Amino acid sequence: MKVSKDPNKNWKNNAIQFARLIAELDSAGGFTEEVSEYLCESMDVTMDELDDIVSRAQEEWDKIKAKNDHNKKMESNDDE
Repeated sequence: MKVSKDPNKNWKNNAIQFARLIAELDSAGGFTEEVSEYLCESMDVTMDELDDIVSRAQEEWDKIKAKNDHNKKMESNDDE
């Protein structure tokens, strides 16, 4: 996934923001048993499949953050 140096482009990038939303919701404890059961029913997926989606989103968000940190580090090196 391409992470732009321009925060506005990243804000408009659905792949980035969807992964971010899912990962942050998980970190905040948003996937309670009740919510997870509702999502499984609504999405027609098993609990394992839902867990897989959340895990994949977290992995993607971790990669995005790492790329963003790398971009910031490169920018600060350019300023020196």
